[in-house]
Amino acid sequence: MTRTNIDFPRLKFCGFTHPEDLENALRCGIDAIGLNFYSKSPRFLSPAPATDLARRAKGKVLRVGVFVDESPEVIARLVADDVIDVVQLHGDEELEYLHRFRSRAELASIPILRAVSWRGAEFPQDAQRCREWASQIGILGFLVDAHDPVQRGGTGKRARWDLLTPRPEAFLGLPFLLAGGITPENAEEAIRTVNPDGLDLASGIESSPGRKDQSKMTAVAAAARKAWA
Repeated sequence: MTRTNIDFPRLKFCGFTHPEDLENALRCGIDAIGLNFYSKSPRFLSPAPATDLARRAKGKVLRVGVFVDESPEVIARLVADDVIDVVQLHGDEELEYLHRFRSRAELASIPILRAVSWRGAEFPQDAQRCREWASQIGILGFLVDAHDPVQRGGTGKRARWDLLTPRPEAFLGLPFLLAGGITPENAEEAIRTVNPDGLDLASGIESSPGRKDQSKMTAVAAAARKAWA
């Protein structure tokens, strides 16, 4: 159960940069798309192309804006311009940031996906951080990605599935998307092994960074439907 009025997405494809890729993805029956606003990402979008993609997706899927330590003012403009429905925080943002974020009228109630890496009992700070975020109002859920000290998502590295079963208590019952190294070949296994509430894919459905492969998107969607049937 989420703590917002938005249904948690089961299948999210992230990192769109071209309209034709988006249109192909929408035909796969996905629930959410990710638009990346992190300037160091190969999937980075400036406001103009992001607005075009957002317009095409509006009312069909959740439009998730991906941000890494971005100023609340920048995010507020995108929300005010109706570019995104959900904010995904993928950086080192702490609760002090969240308080500044929520102080903006445009951001007072927008749902948040909090990206985290989960490294198990050897890293108690991960559990503490998850508990702190899970207890906040307006948190849609978590996105659990592979740990990388440099790159923020889209690395193709596989998350530690073994550390996610049983589901970490620190999530406080919130749902989570499994990300990190998901491909058409292992999507069904990921669902059956980890039992996440949803999957998030970027590099696993690409022919090159930012360009989506139609056959891979179709295959992942079919594998997910089979596993969740």
